[in-house]
Amino acid sequence: MTSADRLLTTENLHGKLYDADSMLDVKRSVAAGYVVLLNGGPASAAPNSNAEGEDENLPLAFMSLTSGNVIDTCFGVVNPSMRGDTPARRSARAAKELLDENDTTDSFRQIAVTAYCEAFKVIMNYNDQMDKLNCFAKCFKSKAIRNETEEKIRAVFDSLVVAMGNSS
Repeated sequence: MTSADRLLTTENLHGKLYDADSMLDVKRSVAAGYVVLLNGGPASAAPNSNAEGEDENLPLAFMSLTSGNVIDTCFGVVNPSMRGDTPARRSARAAKELLDENDTTDSFRQIAVTAYCEAFKVIMNYNDQMDKLNCFAKCFKSKAIRNETEEKIRAVFDSLVVAMGNSS
């Protein structure tokens, strides 16, 4: 595999794990709920110091990614229980299958859960920043805040993309 192939694979994996536009549409309260689900508690500034609590929560958190609606939200699927085949549903299903295929170790599960949890924390911060802007400031600053948030989301998923690349 050449370096260009690896780059292409990396680019493809980011697009298969989430949709940036859909994630930016997630409301703060929804993102906070997913952080609680994936983190085992509310978002905090300091990383979890309770490693045992993390291990207890890991199977449930990873299952919420592969079997729950966390990834559906990352692709903009509004009602996952409704029947129908849309591009968003297909993308969410493919992302879940991709995570399932690479689910070989607890460390991979932890990387996946951490990536999605951190992404939702970035979304919470994005919503906070946008809520602070007045109408005039939104016209000029929203694009920059949006671009910065997209870069942060991409950076959060880098470790998961690397882990997936290493497992294949």
